[in-house]
Amino acid sequence: MGKKRKRKDAPADPGAELSGLALLLSETPADTLDLHGYTALQAEARLSDFLRTQAVVSPGRVLHVITGRGLGSEGPPVLPGLVRDLLDHDFSEYVVASAALPGGGGLAVRLRS
Repeated sequence: MGKKRKRKDAPADPGAELSGLALLLSETPADTLDLHGYTALQAEARLSDFLRTQAVVSPGRVLHVITGRGLGSEGPPVLPGLVRDLLDHDFSEYVVASAALPGGGGLAVRLRS
């Protein structure tokens, strides 16, 4: 038998647990909100309803909020910055942490417990 090869994506210490942003980004979301095609006002209302509902249904869980990267917008992207600002300020009562999803175009959000 040959030597067992270590996977490249395996952590250096197999017993090490993920924490912080790595944990936030690795968790399967409890739910996802896709805001593609919405105006800023529509997106804000949808995000507000989504967070209020999920705060009751899934406290402490991770959600994904898809904003798109704004490549189809006339002018600069609107939703990515708007959603980040709303999560950091207006809806901070619901949110413990957030981080950009790999590839851009969305955020992973951890709700308060």
